[in-house]
Amino acid sequence: MGGRIIFITGGVRSGKSAFAENYAQQLAKNNSKSLLYIASGVSFDEEMQQRINRHKIDRLQAAIPWKTLEVPDRFPTKFSVLSSDYVLLWDCLTTWLTNIIFRNELSPNREKNITLAVEQLQDQLKEWQQKGIVVLLVSNEVLDEGASRYWEVNEYRQIIGKLHQWIVAQCDEAYELDSGIEKRWK
Repeated sequence: MGGRIIFITGGVRSGKSAFAENYAQQLAKNNSKSLLYIASGVSFDEEMQQRINRHKIDRLQAAIPWKTLEVPDRFPTKFSVLSSDYVLLWDCLTTWLTNIIFRNELSPNREKNITLAVEQLQDQLKEWQQKGIVVLLVSNEVLDEGASRYWEVNEYRQIIGKLHQWIVAQCDEAYELDSGIEKRWK
């Protein structure tokens, strides 16, 4: 099994994380691979802490153990040591991008830093693909609603929309979840 990118999107609470975790476990089991979970969630309130805890419990109860790497808003150097022995699940890109934007909120190089982070992600995905790593990317669908009156929301939607389009152009499989039902688009 060579390097693959699998993109999974859907609305909030659509079942995309459960689908991605089950799919990653199936791929790891069928191909004798280890599982790596990249978590981007930051516990900023009680609801988010509960969601993070639920995801941790789900991974602890899995038949194949997960290694977890927390990546709220940067790229760790540990990524360079990953090999094709892994099935990698990153949950979730929209949270990661939000963290990047907030980290740069007051930076005089805000736009440049955000663009650089997105480019680093794209380069990292290409590298993983070349190394033969299977990567599942989870991201929220945020483009179904009309334009916002807030420029920050519209900027965010523009950035994530372009990133999603780039990922889908590169990926081998693309799924959308709605109420726990998956639809394969690619």
